[in-house]
Amino acid sequence: MVVLEPGDELIRSLIRFARQQDVDAAAIYGIGSVRDVELGFYRPGPNEYTRRRFEEPLEACSIMGNLSLLDGEPYPHVHGTFGRADFSVIGGHVFEALCAVTLELGIHTAPHPWERREVDFCNLRLMQLEAHR
Repeated sequence: MVVLEPGDELIRSLIRFARQQDVDAAAIYGIGSVRDVELGFYRPGPNEYTRRRFEEPLEACSIMGNLSLLDGEPYPHVHGTFGRADFSVIGGHVFEALCAVTLELGIHTAPHPWERREVDFCNLRLMQLEAHR
């Protein structure tokens, strides 16, 4: 488990954890509360993310993702679903999220590194697991 405190940034905290614990592959899940969130929606046609920042307090209903390696460095790939005060929900790829009160994250490590590489059908570097099947 990783527990973040108010003001901790989610993605930077996951990178720091991976470096400190020498984690090259993990599944991530979590709950808590955030503020100042930047979310993205990937559009395959133009091969780009549409990004939007939400500067309000949000309930982190579900945080899901993984840690892999990108060019030998820890790369958190995180998506989230967040609840608003009016009980509506927003979600998407998490580029940034500041912990508001707490973020409680389960980290399940894997024995072999997961690596991301270029693919020929989009401009993203996707996880490639063939070496460990």
